[in-house]
Amino acid sequence: MNDAPMLLSGIAQIALASAEPLKLVAWYRDTLGLAVLFEASGMTFFQSGATRLMIGPQQPGQSVGGDAVIYFEPRDWSAAEAALEARGVVFLHPAQAVQRAPGRELMLRPFRDPEGHALAIMGWRAAD
Repeated sequence: MNDAPMLLSGIAQIALASAEPLKLVAWYRDTLGLAVLFEASGMTFFQSGATRLMIGPQQPGQSVGGDAVIYFEPRDWSAAEAALEARGVVFLHPAQAVQRAPGRELMLRPFRDPEGHALAIMGWRAAD
């Protein structure tokens, strides 16, 4: 176990590079339902729980997509899953249980945004 003092309290912000920021912002706002906090210098900032998500224009030499995965925690697993599908989200495969506990299971279901960023919903639901 690490005895070093805790230096970081969490993730403050995640930044996504976009080839078409206005289209990607509209998708995160309208499809995922994230609330826009503000816009500045060609960047749009959303609030998602305790973490901000920033979408900005792709910079020279910067790739779009990357190797990171952003996991969103739904308030209600079944409702979120159904609403996202109704809004056109195409999940990559059926939900998978990654952990089980009495009466519930931690589920994971991956998808991608229109520019290929890897996303997923991950949260607890009642066990089947």
